[in-house]
Amino acid sequence: MNDDDRTKEALFRHAILGDVLSRKLRWGELRPLLRELSEKTFEDYRGRSRRMAYATLEEWLYKHRHDGFEGLKPLPRSDQGFSRCLSPEIERLIIDLKREDPGRSAPLILRELELAGRINRGAMSVYPIQRLLRRQGLSGPRMEVDVAARFRWEASMCGELWQADALHGPALMNSATGRPQKVIIFGLLDDRSRIIPYLEAGFGETEHRFLIVLYNAIARRGIARRLLLDNHKSFTGHDLRLLCAKLDIHIVHSRPGDGPTKGKIERFWRSLREHVVDRLDLQKVTTIDELNLRLWSYVEAEYHRRPHSSLSGKTPLEVWESDAEEIRWVSDHSQFEQTFFGEIERLARNDSTVQWRGISYEVPPYLRRCKVRLRYSLLDTSRVSLLDANVEIPLRTVNPVANAHRQRDVSTPPASSDKPKTGLNAPDLILGNMLRPNLDRKEDPLASGEPGEKDPEGGNHE
Repeated sequence: MNDDDRTKEALFRHAILGDVLSRKLRWGELRPLLRELSEKTFEDYRGRSRRMAYATLEEWLYKHRHDGFEGLKPLPRSDQGFSRCLSPEIERLIIDLKREDPGRSAPLILRELELAGRINRGAMSVYPIQRLLRRQGLSGPRMEVDVAARFRWEASMCGELWQADALHGPALMNSATGRPQKVIIFGLLDDRSRIIPYLEAGFGETEHRFLIVLYNAIARRGIARRLLLDNHKSFTGHDLRLLCAKLDIHIVHSRPGDGPTKGKIERFWRSLREHVVDRLDLQKVTTIDELNLRLWSYVEAEYHRRPHSSLSGKTPLEVWESDAEEIRWVSDHSQFEQTFFGEIERLARNDSTVQWRGISYEVPPYLRRCKVRLRYSLLDTSRVSLLDANVEIPLRTVNPVANAHRQRDVSTPPASSDKPKTGLNAPDLILGNMLRPNLDRKEDPLASGEPGEKDPEGGNHE
């Protein structure tokens, strides 16, 4: 029993004796009143029905007369702070085990003591070990010396920070593959207002899918100043970093494995699961469109219009609308569309093709074996074009079977009449050098035929 429980018990006792304590009793009135109270049943602060004996009520009365309200509080245990089931030797061993390896949990320590034969199996629960470690300061945040302190925080205005994450949903039939596949829900949450700029369910946890969600979120709720993301590959790609640089969005990545960093969107995922995802009737919800319809029904009709305790009782929509002047809205939509295109340089092959993201595209034959610049859409993977000077040429994928029947241009360029004549020809020059010696080089001693010099065959020049 802790101090709060002792105070509640004292209030319970005071309420029972209230009539006796408030009256100025005459001689002989106390005994009948206490006997009458001893025959009644009372409900204490824990909801239990209790009846007190006459002697107990009399003891409480005289304690109150002597010590006041404090006298009604139960006395703490005389052995408080000491375990009745752990010997001093076992206590020291538990403390040493925890200090040796701070990652040891109380259940693991109990299991190790049982395996080592220090205590009998099933003779003790884990709670005495937890209380011992708590008293010694060897549990909870005191042991998390390598974990940064956590504080409650939020962005200073709407649109300053968006949190992004993905939630794994149920398995639905994927019409593209013809088999069931787990649904991935991408979502964004504004840190200040808790509003959901956009979310969408689909198949695949890819960067391309997140870019579509981000595009729709910006089109509906403006351009965020920062994005808080985890380290999944869908949030660390080149296209996302390039897009955010163009839109002046600063990307912040959370520490690996540190889920509480994105606690607000994690709390939203929990609400979405409780109200929608875990309550789906998969006999009726069979397509992605039907799932998205139910997700947005909850977001727009319930979540955005429900007061939040973290927003001082306001709704996300009320907070968002009160801060609308601080939001960076899209001013030029045509320019905004252009930011969702990327460019990259590739080498065209000799067969007039270029490969991008595993797909081969045809380029004009005059660009083969040349470096070409491709322009591609971040939202539609099929939109790929080639930039040639100031001209944008749409590209199509290669069809090898159709190309087998295409007409080839084999015409040769016309011969030029003013072609220069140099008189040099490699085969004739090689033959001439072999048949006659080069007069410009110095005379070879071996070729001069001087007496006494041996030829390469071992003989003398005579």
